[in-house]
Amino acid sequence: MADGAREFHFSPRPNRAAEINWHPWTASAFEEAKQTGRPILLSISAVWCHWCHVMDETTYSHPGIIDLINREYVPVRVDNDVRPDINQRYNMGGWPSTAFLTSSGDILTGATYLPPDQMADALTRIAGYYRTNQTDIATRVLESRKRAGLAVARSAGSLDDGIVDSILEAVTAAYDPEYGGFGNAPKFPQTDAILLLLEQSQLRSDPQLHQMAVHTLEQMAGGGTYDHVEGGFFRYSTTQDWSVPHFEKMLEDHAGLVSSLALAGMASVLDSTTGYLDRVLRDPKTGLYAGSQDADEHYYSMDAEERAQRPAPYVDRRVYTSWNAALAVAYLDSCRRFDRPPLREHATKLLERLFRNAYRRGEGMDHADGVGGQLADQVWGLLAALRAHQAGLGDQWMPAALDLATHLDERYGDPNAGGYFDHANGDALGRLADPIKPLGENSIAAIALIELDIIAGDPIAPYRARARRALESVAGLPGQYGLMAAVFARALDRTRHQIKVTTSNPELARAAALANPYAVIDPYGDERAVVCVGTICLAPVSTPEDVVAALKEASTARA
Repeated sequence: MADGAREFHFSPRPNRAAEINWHPWTASAFEEAKQTGRPILLSISAVWCHWCHVMDETTYSHPGIIDLINREYVPVRVDNDVRPDINQRYNMGGWPSTAFLTSSGDILTGATYLPPDQMADALTRIAGYYRTNQTDIATRVLESRKRAGLAVARSAGSLDDGIVDSILEAVTAAYDPEYGGFGNAPKFPQTDAILLLLEQSQLRSDPQLHQMAVHTLEQMAGGGTYDHVEGGFFRYSTTQDWSVPHFEKMLEDHAGLVSSLALAGMASVLDSTTGYLDRVLRDPKTGLYAGSQDADEHYYSMDAEERAQRPAPYVDRRVYTSWNAALAVAYLDSCRRFDRPPLREHATKLLERLFRNAYRRGEGMDHADGVGGQLADQVWGLLAALRAHQAGLGDQWMPAALDLATHLDERYGDPNAGGYFDHANGDALGRLADPIKPLGENSIAAIALIELDIIAGDPIAPYRARARRALESVAGLPGQYGLMAAVFARALDRTRHQIKVTTSNPELARAAALANPYAVIDPYGDERAVVCVGTICLAPVSTPEDVVAALKEASTARA
């Protein structure tokens, strides 16, 4: 086994990929490429990725390829889940990603899966070109870096109120009335688009939007994209009718799916889905959730009795902060809507252990064990702390939220244009030096900061203004993203319609959550509920019916 190979995950089936002299993403690897004059072969893989495993078993197990890579390249291997910032800059259109880089980390060319014959040809041609065309390469690198420097500036824009309508129109235009979901094939869950439909249906009193979302969830849950034996959703469908999935199950996807099922009122599928998560991905000792379960087409074609006789597909037990925090948010919301005490208990244990392991005051959240934090970990950690406070889980959560909000600005914020970069200033190898403000994470940051402003507004630290600047910093992107900008629309709409409900009464808090998807609960009131919009508060009420009436009155007043 090559030095350092134990750091990497290879296919669970027989292969020789570990004989390649893989390096982790480190300064020493880039320095070796510079000193030897060799290009870098960057392989971006994932534990759950079927074709990554196939490439390990075929291309990276071919003796000639192994020799060629070890002789002519500095091979670097990265796990997508561990380093999403690297994947963001180097993904070639899917997994596996195969990128050929200069010693400074600039892209020469790339592809996804390459069978042995194509890989051998590419390795030979690119190594020869790299040796003999350094002047041409330097010119191309300079042009590429100029384009990268303009990308962040082009992502900014103004917050036109019509953006929410245009994104909603993109979602409804892409909706498939026959099979649900959006577009043709392949079909992904697109949970932010589903959540946007459900929220806007309630806010606009438009049942057609609700029907679109529910039909989509029913088609997914009733088809091949759902595991009807053990529960849980597969990653996506290769067909328009959800019948032929890619069989990996991702914790990352399930947070949005759980939230969608709860908001849609689909209790049975919600229970089956959380049952899978709690039984298979949850570690009962720590309360934390594993990142994924491998695809195994043969296993998932079996019935329950046959499956019981075979070992289940491999579960990647690595704990990712952002995914666990997002699941805690979904569980707390689901518990409030459906009165599911186990979900509250699991979210509580999850967050207590996650923050004990991954959070340090003044330093933010780590991404995984031994891996520094990224923007997604900070914003989801912030939102999870706020939702834990709103759920009445203890007095420790608001101080943690305030600290994370400060850390977010200090380490990830753009002091000039606002918004947040995807990783803290530190690792600047290769394209990591190129700034990126991701649409999704800036949108989640805005949602969290708006809720923080409502609960603990401070004129010295105007969280709402920071939320708007975060959205402005990426407001030029929704026009390019279409329905993929649904999370941005969800965040932007909250800047105009968020409502505060102060109550310590769980029944009244539930009524508020069911009546308005933007209700922010302040648990430090009495047994009555006080509904506030901005600085205007209505008279206290004492029954669920009166809470609903007060929310309608407040929403009408704001409109």
